Amino acid sequence: MFQIPLSDQLHPRRLLIAYSYYSVFLSLAAFGLVVLDERMHFFKSGDSLFLGIVCAGYVVSGLAFAGMTRLVADQHKVISYFFIEIVLLIILMTSAGGLQNSIATLLLIPVFIANLLATGVLGYAVAAWTALGILATQHILQSNDQAHHMINSGTYGFLCFILAFLTQSISKRLDSALEIANANERLARRTRKLSLHALKELPSGVLACDINNMVIFSNQIAEQRLGLTGGNPLPAYMSDLFEQREGKKQIDLDGHQYSIRKVTLIDSEPGDYLLYIVDQSKIAAEAQQLKLASLGRLTASIAHEIRNPLSALRQASQLLAETEYLEAPEKHLTEILEQHCMRINRTVEDILQLSRKRQPIIETLRLQPWLSHFATQFREQNKDHTFQIQTDCPESVLACIDPDHLQQILHNLCGNGLRYALSESGENAQISLTAGRYDHQRVFLDILDNGTGIDDEKQRHLFEPFFTTEHNGTGLGLYLSRELCEANGASISTRQVSSGTCFRILLTMDAS
Repeated sequence: MFQIPLSDQLHPRRLLIAYSYYSVFLSLAAFGLVVLDERMHFFKSGDSLFLGIVCAGYVVSGLAFAGMTRLVADQHKVISYFFIEIVLLIILMTSAGGLQNSIATLLLIPVFIANLLATGVLGYAVAAWTALGILATQHILQSNDQAHHMINSGTYGFLCFILAFLTQSISKRLDSALEIANANERLARRTRKLSLHALKELPSGVLACDINNMVIFSNQIAEQRLGLTGGNPLPAYMSDLFEQREGKKQIDLDGHQYSIRKVTLIDSEPGDYLLYIVDQSKIAAEAQQLKLASLGRLTASIAHEIRNPLSALRQASQLLAETEYLEAPEKHLTEILEQHCMRINRTVEDILQLSRKRQPIIETLRLQPWLSHFATQFREQNKDHTFQIQTDCPESVLACIDPDHLQQILHNLCGNGLRYALSESGENAQISLTAGRYDHQRVFLDILDNGTGIDDEKQRHLFEPFFTTEHNGTGLGLYLSRELCEANGASISTRQVSSGTCFRILLTMDAS
């Protein structure tokens, strides 16, 4: 039958509350006019007692209406007050002289408000009630020139319906516009939330700044890496970068190199701009991963094509070395050929191992017996060399790692350490494996040799693929060791020692 035209429920409630204030004020004003009527003679009816009762009822109903607008959630339930108010206003209008009095104009206000709040039949019912009330009073009270007064009453009633129709038309248009505005506002809020979420989850840091270099917005990456949050000024070392012109700049911070790009915002406040902060080390690591993945696929496909002729070359070299008529220089050449065949084969093996890296099968190892067994194996495998390998580990130390992966990691590290120790210390070469509790969640495993050591510049590149400090090295052993450590939730790094080289592996004690 009727509907609430405004989708926002707070708006009609506010309108009803404002109208209740108006009704209370109007009823009090009417009551005051009745009290002062003996001096002003505003009302032509001489029954002051009756008018006083009507105005008192108007005040009481207005106050009741004001209370209902705050207690009743559904505003159309209080529309009945408009019918009461119209009756009271018609009585006051008739007592003041009829349609010629200014009170007649006040009858249009409840018609307008009722049709603004409730469209359809209920709104037109208020207009019809007003028109019928005026016609009835004019018919009952006007005896002289009744036709003229009936025409005026009918015209006024027609105006009530015109006002109701126009008000409902405007209300529907406003309702439609409000629904569109609310939908756009919801979409804007949703888009803003999604945009903020996307900015927060970006792998790059993002800073939004104003013309005064104050940070307006920062995503999680920027907050973590640079410690910058909204409302703080941009550090001078960053703001000075872009004084000359826009573009991409580089900064070094906490050992990381960051690329910073400035973008001016056009559809924003003058001077607003964005800073995109990218960790170059991550980009380099991703590029390295792509390169290795491509290399792994390539070598996997041509491994047999390389190894078959390599095997033939090595076999031919061995047969040639076994011939009796070769002199010492020629035999030395076959040894060189054998060494390089082994180096090529080792490179292919390392790259193939990277390309078919398997998931670790993590076990909880008691390191003390495991390291002792490894030391015995390593000593047996390198029995042609004179050296010492020692282990130092409490019996209670446990570590969670794939034992095959740990075996491979230690073979790489101990093999490298043995070569450096032999070249530096000869028969006094030493390798020590020391393990212990690092903190309440991790244990450490140190691999120390008494070789020549590695300078700081080379240490920064040790774990990069194809970086080697030896002429016959592949540059993949340490990289493979780091990859295996990370696959097992461990980490590997170098430690500063007075002599030789020390690698530290941090292992977890909890398999989860």
